[in-house]
Amino acid sequence: MTNDKPLMDIHQLLNRYAQGERLFSKVNLCEAHLSGSNLSRAVFRDASLQEINLSSAYLRRTDFRGADLKGADLRGAYLKGADLRGTDLRWADMGATDISNALYNSQTQFPVGFDPNGRNAYAIAPNADLSLAYLYKADLRWTKLTHTNLAQAYLYRADLRSADLRGANLSEANLHSALCNPDTGFDEEFDANSAGVYWICPQSSLVDAALSGARLSGVDLSGANLSGADLTRADLSRANLENTNLRGANLTGANLLGANLFGAKITDAEFAEADLQGAIAPDGSSALIDLQKPTP
Repeated sequence: MTNDKPLMDIHQLLNRYAQGERLFSKVNLCEAHLSGSNLSRAVFRDASLQEINLSSAYLRRTDFRGADLKGADLRGAYLKGADLRGTDLRWADMGATDISNALYNSQTQFPVGFDPNGRNAYAIAPNADLSLAYLYKADLRWTKLTHTNLAQAYLYRADLRSADLRGANLSEANLHSALCNPDTGFDEEFDANSAGVYWICPQSSLVDAALSGARLSGVDLSGANLSGADLTRADLSRANLENTNLRGANLTGANLLGANLFGAKITDAEFAEADLQGAIAPDGSSALIDLQKPTP
């Protein structure tokens, strides 16, 4: 098998995963033996995984978007809630593979005769039937879901930024704490504010918002009110937080690499274990700043 990418050592992979790392995009693990491994929530986007052995592996909500899994051994693997959009699964052995609640689209290539709908996977596409779908924290950014049936779907904390939901049936759908922005498309009569969505944009009111672990890299939240918000382990790298109200916010373990905190109000905010490398401090200084203790 020819592949220009060097093979990744599986022991190194498992050690890095055990230490909390989850991002393994574009790695080459062709023919690797990882049977029974726990790699849940790992990200293998655009990875080369041809003929990999993942039989009986625990892969809950693992991201395989764009990955090449041709000929993979997935017998008995647990892929519940995994993201298989654009994944190449041709010739994979998917006997007894659990892909319930997994996401796929028209670019996903399954083995001949494999029925994802019969395995309770979700087709992410316009006009799809996603009624009663469990889409907790699903990454649906930039997704076209026009005229999709989302009646009674569970979209709690789903990321709907720039998604097109015009014409979708959202009756009794749970969109509480879903992330939206001005480019999220709803029908004019749909009251997103009453549905309890979070608007991720400048000047937004996000008081006491539950945003732990949220992927907010590069967002513009300048002037927003995030007082009391839970931003533990959130990715706010390169985010614009100029003049943002962060009083009492919990940013423990947050990634603030290169973030702009100029003019931010940080009284009683918690920054323990946060990555503040290259961040601009509230006073405008560009030196490495230490906010490990709350500002009086």
